[in-house]
Amino acid sequence: MALQSLQISAITAMRARDVSRPTQEQQDGADRRPLRDETPRREPARREPPRPRPAPSS
Repeated sequence: MALQSLQISAITAMRARDVSRPTQEQQDGADRRPLRDETPRREPARREPPRPRPAPSS
């Protein structure tokens, strides 16, 4: 209920926009990386079946 009365001023909105903007270095790195659709899918890791435990000796 408290959030209904929250008002964001123009200055707050502009600051949030500036903070969320990536740096040029981050943008260049993102441009060089392939998109998720372009990357080959990795095969799931193969797990060996569990080995049977030796019978307890009494």
